[in-house]
Order: sequence, then C-alpha cells, then structure tokens
Amino acid sequence: MSALTLVVFLLGQAAPATAPGTEVRALTVTLLGEKDQEVTDISAADVALAENGVSRDIVSFKPDRRPLSVAIIVDTSLAMGASYRLNVVDAVVGFVARLPEGARYALWTTGDRPTKIVDHTDDRQAAGDALRRVAPQGGNMMLDAFAEAAGDLKKLSREGDRTVVVAVTGTGPELSYRDKYRAVEEAEKNAELFLSVQIDSGEADFEMRSSLSYVMDRLARATGGRHEVVLSAMGTDTALRKLSAHLRSGYRLAYATLPDIKKRKLDLSVARLGTRLFLPITSEREDSPGEP
Repeated sequence: MSALTLVVFLLGQAAPATAPGTEVRALTVTLLGEKDQEVTDISAADVALAENGVSRDIVSFKPDRRPLSVAIIVDTSLAMGASYRLNVVDAVVGFVARLPEGARYALWTTGDRPTKIVDHTDDRQAAGDALRRVAPQGGNMMLDAFAEAAGDLKKLSREGDRTVVVAVTGTGPELSYRDKYRAVEEAEKNAELFLSVQIDSGEADFEMRSSLSYVMDRLARATGGRHEVVLSAMGTDTALRKLSAHLRSGYRLAYATLPDIKKRKLDLSVARLGTRLFLPITSEREDSPGEP
C-alpha cells in the first residue's frame, strides 16, 4: 500500500454528523494510472484515511458524478500566431467533445481583453465555430481572464455542479491589469478545480513566463488540479487529453471528523500499485465542511 501525505483544503457544504459531536467532510480525489489512464474501479475498501495522525472512518468513496460547469480560456494573443489555428483550435475542440455527458461549458479568449465568446451551453459544436472565427491579436490577458472567467462561472453555474476552469496559453506578452497574486486570490475563491496547459518554448521574457507559471501552478495545487507544460504547441492535444482523463477520474471522499479543527493534515493510502493521487496540497484558506 503506497501512502501520500497531503494537507487538504476541503470544499462543499455541511453534511449531517454521523455521531454526536462529529461531522462529515468531503473532498474530491483524482486517481490516475501510471500512463494517465482513468481509474474508475476503486472502492472504499481500497482506501484508508488518517487526519492529523488519527484514523478516520470513511463514510463514502465513490466516483464524483456531479455535473460539470467548465470555463475554458484560450490564449488568442498575437504571439500565438499560426500555432493557434494549426494546433490549438482542434485540440480545444477535441477537449470539449470529450467532456462528460451533461457538462456545460463557456469559452473565453484573451487577445487584447478577456472575452466570453460562447456562453454556458452543452452545444459541443459551438466551440469550434466560435474559435475559428477568432483571429489572434494583441497581448495576452490570461491573468485577468482567470479571475473574470472564474467569477462568471460561480455566478452562472448550476446548483450542485462541480466548477472547473481550464486554460490553454502561450507565454506572452502578458498585459493583464491584475498581478499574479491578485489573479490567484480572485480565481481560487470562485472555482473548485483548475487545469491548465502552458506552451513554453523558452523564448518569452522570464518575468512573464514565471508569472503565468506561478498562477497556473498555484491554482492547480490549491484545488487538486493539474498544470501541464509543453515545449511546443504541437503538444497541446496530448496535454488536453491528460486533463480530460483528470476530469473523468474524480472520486468523492466523505469521512467523519471533529468540527473546529483549524489545520487538517490527511494521510490517504490507496491499495492499488502505480495509482497516482491528485489532491489539494496547501491552502491558506480555512477548511470547510462538505457533502459526498
């Protein structure tokens, strides 16, 4: 049995306590195989949990089948050039086609300013039609787009949905009004999961590259998401396929615990050799209760 020790930020609303003086808390765990394949056959009997060194009873452990509301942000700045049409558009269209049944998505672009070009819909064809009408222009405003798309997602998502932000970006020039710290602060409070692909050929200014990397890596770690870096736009489709598997491999873990614990350190063990776990690692926010 392999164990990963992680400090976890728990999301959701309060669930009924299993015994006097206890409550149920929930979080989403993502499990992937060694080659990033989906893992969908793990049960509660395969996992063990300790919180702050104390064994906790698992109330339920089942695939997270909550409907998805997804905000997809695509870098359409002039720096993307020919790569946008040659590699990025089809890769994003493929990602939309692979969204789980019942998912809704909105589509944002970042050239000159964050712009929502497809409102929340389940029409998969709308993504390709909209993206092919866009011509790359101006600077990248990805940091602003993270904050604005996440805020819009929280406002317009359906009750009970799992809210996800997915971004595909190059590395500059970044012209957002928000700095990296403000972008993280605003985005993190409005969505449950962040996934991103960063196309980094190493040619952009170091400060711009590091700002984008900071935001995407920080949001991924805070929410149990994923930040993929590729060295060429030709790798965009492969990276987005990994993110598709990530979305489909979430498990909702609910466990009994004591209320009013300020810091919660979870030790989660999975009895499946080679299984990779993605959980929120750190968060400066306070823990909150949740439902399965």
